[in-house]
Amino acid sequence: MCVACVFWIVKQIIYVLNSFVKLFTRNNNTRNFNTIISTCFRDLIQDVLERYLSCDAQIIEGTRLSSNIRKQLKIVKKRAITIWLTLMIIPLIHCIGPFFRPGRHFPEDKYILYGLHPMTESPNYEIATIIFTITITNGTYSVANGTAFIIVVFGYTEAQLLSLSEELINIWNDAREYYIDNFEDKTEDINNFVEGRLKFIIKLHIENIILLRQVEAVLRVSMALEFVALTIGLTAALLGGLENTYLEIPFCLSQIFISCYIGQKIIDASNFFENAVYACNWEKFDIANQKIVLTMLQNSQKTLKLSAGGVAFLSNECLMSIIKSCYSFYTTLQSTLK
Repeated sequence: MCVACVFWIVKQIIYVLNSFVKLFTRNNNTRNFNTIISTCFRDLIQDVLERYLSCDAQIIEGTRLSSNIRKQLKIVKKRAITIWLTLMIIPLIHCIGPFFRPGRHFPEDKYILYGLHPMTESPNYEIATIIFTITITNGTYSVANGTAFIIVVFGYTEAQLLSLSEELINIWNDAREYYIDNFEDKTEDINNFVEGRLKFIIKLHIENIILLRQVEAVLRVSMALEFVALTIGLTAALLGGLENTYLEIPFCLSQIFISCYIGQKIIDASNFFENAVYACNWEKFDIANQKIVLTMLQNSQKTLKLSAGGVAFLSNECLMSIIKSCYSFYTTLQSTLK
């Protein structure tokens, strides 16, 4: 049980090391470890966020592209709120649970705070309870905010890919509707319109790829350590017995699930964009635009994927592999300990 707690705390530290500017730069006078780490990552995070804002500024308000992005971002927002509430409610239950059991208990009865022995005697009991509550809630609050931040960042890339796909699918019909009553030489004008839209879509697509790679580079090492720590922590929680770790297990699983789920959504959006490139009525374009579409198709066939430090690609298959590995480690260690 204590081992599971250690890795739970390690998980929190990993996210703190990633330092999100909003969380760590509120007090410029705080001279502690968090401020040092924040300074190291501040430029990287700010650069990525500025590029995301710059990319979003290119979207004209009121257009179908803008509406589709906002619609997709509403789904991303619900996703982020759901996982944030999950990661906050589980520790909250963990903290208030002891108050509903007979006698004096703590979130972790077997975890001893040195210098407060015996812990069940007053005032040690009250002090230990406060320490447990503040530590767990504060740590998991950072984890929840960090996870929500990652969901929103990668979710924006997903929203852009899906919305750009819709633009590609409707590009020929948009061109015809726009020029049908305005120009005599419709074929040439339509292809000029298509060329401009294709170049705009290519530009946004490339920028999203670069942004995705930048965010992945910032989180590369921490995501690898995160999965190692969560895998070991989940195995340790299973060894501790479900009756003792019924809260730690869903906490670990929810973080593994959301990371793999985000990776799978990026893969799905990338595949959808690839299909949209081929379904954009390219056969009706002139030769110049068909060459542009060919270039887009070649780029889109390189499926975008998120990796956990280059060790594994985050997807549904990765999720099942991690669960199987944890269970295999658990059964092996359990048989060995017996």
